[in-house]
Amino acid sequence: MHYNGMMYRPPMEADTELLIPITEGCSHNSCRFCNMFTRVPFRMISLSEIEELLQGLSRHGNYRVAERAYLIGGDPFAVPARYLEQYITLIRRYLPNVKTFSMCSSVTNIARKSDGDLKTLSRLGVNDLYVGIETGLSDVLAFMEKGNHANEALSQLLRLNEAGIRHRPLIMFGIAGKGRGIENALATAELLNATKPDAICATNLYVFPHTKLSEDVERGVFVPTDVVESLQEEKTLIENLDLPGAYFWAAHDLNYIRVEGSLGSQKAEMIRNVQRGIEKYSREPFPLVTHSLM
Repeated sequence: MHYNGMMYRPPMEADTELLIPITEGCSHNSCRFCNMFTRVPFRMISLSEIEELLQGLSRHGNYRVAERAYLIGGDPFAVPARYLEQYITLIRRYLPNVKTFSMCSSVTNIARKSDGDLKTLSRLGVNDLYVGIETGLSDVLAFMEKGNHANEALSQLLRLNEAGIRHRPLIMFGIAGKGRGIENALATAELLNATKPDAICATNLYVFPHTKLSEDVERGVFVPTDVVESLQEEKTLIENLDLPGAYFWAAHDLNYIRVEGSLGSQKAEMIRNVQRGIEKYSREPFPLVTHSLM
């Protein structure tokens, strides 16, 4: 099959071998900080295209025994529940051992599904949903054009909990801009504590070229945080998370230091690790980089 655009999967899915595209692009595609799907119109990939792919995958032993599949696309959970059910049924016809179907979602994608839809998808194996939360501050969500406010994120994540779908929020340090790191950390920690995620995936905001945010920076409308403030934000967030059963992951190339572990047994060590980073970069200033890594 021919796939348009970038095939992205969250770093926490690095060990998931079975990657199945069901959408192209992003149904929202308006976030000020994102340039991943700018030139890729959103579309659902046809069942016939997916079946052609599955026919090939089913001939390989590693895929035939796979128990987990990551569904590719900017936000495949935008697909209506009845079509997701068709995709999952087709995948299981060729790869019957798959038990878990993970994918990315926005808050809006969840809101568009009924409670019955969510429970049906849970029974079908949809789990570990990566949800772009970014921040617990509604004014920042509005500025970044996320399409939802913090209270909506709260209510929709609680609906996932009720349906039995684990969620893994994606959050960003520095997204509130210079001078608001601690405020952002506290608001985001409050949201996460209330919604009890299975795991948290955290990265630093990066100002990619050809985005609305890069224009905001050039005009002085948005001022990025420096390294020390971002790390202070990260430390404050971890300190205020009361989620001993959750895993915290902040080890992307965009993070200034690698931090990951259980928010129960490894929380204190993670805090110490971030504090060492604060002390290091307080002594050795790190230049703020805003051009693309790609």
